[in-house]
Amino acid sequence: MAIEWDPILFVNLVLCIIIVLLGILCYKRSHESLPLFISAAFGLFGVSHAVTLLGFKVPLTLPLIVIRALAYILVIYALFMHLKTSMIAKEAQLAWVDFFKEESRQSDDEGKIPELK
Repeated sequence: MAIEWDPILFVNLVLCIIIVLLGILCYKRSHESLPLFISAAFGLFGVSHAVTLLGFKVPLTLPLIVIRALAYILVIYALFMHLKTSMIAKEAQLAWVDFFKEESRQSDDEGKIPELK
């Protein structure tokens, strides 16, 4: 096990650690799952960078590919779920707006005196 110094991988590892910590902090404050998923994905990227820095890149090539693929899939899943949730929320909001427009129209119609002919 020989440490392979690569400043790019080291910076990536440090940034991954920061993103993981911020993701956990955001999750604790908001209880939303998106920061937690992104935090987990960057944790996997960090593991990949650490293993590479420790000199295990060649013997663990296949597991590293799997780890990185899982990290990307996790980000894709998190963003897809966020998009789905935000679209549902927007549709619900529009439905409520339409409902209240109908209600206000009906109450306006009920308050009017029928015109005499």
